[in-house]
Amino acid sequence: MMKKIFVTSKSSNARPYLGLVLAMFAFVSNPVSADFMDRVLVIVNEDVITQSEFDHRLATIQGEIERKGGAGEDVPADLSKQLLDGMVSDRLQIQEAERRGIKIGDEELNAAIERFAAQQNISSQQLAQRVVSQGQSYSRFRESVRESLTISRLTDYYASVRVVVPDYEIDGFIAQNKLEGNGAEYEIAHILIKDPVNSKDKAQEVVDGLRNGMSFQQAVLNYSEATDAQDGGLIGWRTLEQLPEVFANAIKNVQVGSTTDVLESANGLHILKLLNMKGDRQEILQNNVRHILISSKTAIAQSQAAKKLFDIRQRILNGEDFEQLARIYSDDSVSAANGGELGWVSPGEMVPSFEKTFQQLPLGEISQPISTQFGMHILEVLDRRQKNITDQMIRGRADNILRRQRAEREFEQWVRELKEEAYIEYVAQPA
Repeated sequence: MMKKIFVTSKSSNARPYLGLVLAMFAFVSNPVSADFMDRVLVIVNEDVITQSEFDHRLATIQGEIERKGGAGEDVPADLSKQLLDGMVSDRLQIQEAERRGIKIGDEELNAAIERFAAQQNISSQQLAQRVVSQGQSYSRFRESVRESLTISRLTDYYASVRVVVPDYEIDGFIAQNKLEGNGAEYEIAHILIKDPVNSKDKAQEVVDGLRNGMSFQQAVLNYSEATDAQDGGLIGWRTLEQLPEVFANAIKNVQVGSTTDVLESANGLHILKLLNMKGDRQEILQNNVRHILISSKTAIAQSQAAKKLFDIRQRILNGEDFEQLARIYSDDSVSAANGGELGWVSPGEMVPSFEKTFQQLPLGEISQPISTQFGMHILEVLDRRQKNITDQMIRGRADNILRRQRAEREFEQWVRELKEEAYIEYVAQPA
């Protein structure tokens, strides 16, 4: 038997588990009962690592070495020690995942095994047969996959919750890897109106005219003071990096064929039209929504709230002001102060029944009362727009990469801290 090693007891009740665990496994430690023998190698808090678990992990590693064409000399001399220490670390991570409610269900496990089998160009049934033919337990193989997925999920948790990446690092990563703009190019035409101090009303009239059917080409000829007016105000193809910041920020959110609002630069007032684009641009449909909420948790309260909202809806249809009624009646105090407005809502930001309603609701119509976990609502969609989220997507990817890199560096230290706080006892050497 190895020397007992006590790391540190995380709590005063860790020690009583020792007697219970040893009692549970005493009957299987007798060599006479070889079929049932499963010695305890290490006690990890209230859990144990057994000989059979060690044997399974060892056989997996040796099989991997052989599969890659390795020989006996490729096996480290202290493999057993490395393996057992690694199993202790893994067990601590599994315990930490359980404490944080991280679990891998059978459905997710089955999907992961099917993906793994597909990578080997075999079915999951053939994978099970291969595991058994190699002398391994398929149920134990499944649990080892579940543990790997759990540890991976714990790493994701660590990266998302405990790791913070400053904005300047994200900006540097994007610039260094030339991710900004995602390679999109924009074909643009413009109208320039000089003298921004005295011409703002004139420029807004042009924008209003364009949105009411005026030809952009005619507007260029009639109003543009740029030297390229005779060429239709064509700027040509540009990436966002090649445009002034005020142009780039405006044009990346414009649909092909549409125009920007009035933009101001040192040269004067500008109106841009997006003629065409090429390259990737990630967009989502946003809805500008307002609502009135009547809180209700019981079936009777919901019925009463629905009746009240039917009355409010009818008052709005009869000409009363939605904004005023929201301020008076809505139980959503935050939006009520803004006349019920929730602002621009992106997909996934609201509960499913609420989102489904506003996605299907025609502009300007008042919905029938609907139920959510918060109570009963009526709502109205004021406007819809396509929102370019390419920048957010790029920043999100950069943030995720940097988080993972930092998490890989810091996660091992976190595991060492878990080890220092744990009760660990090495009971026996592997056979």
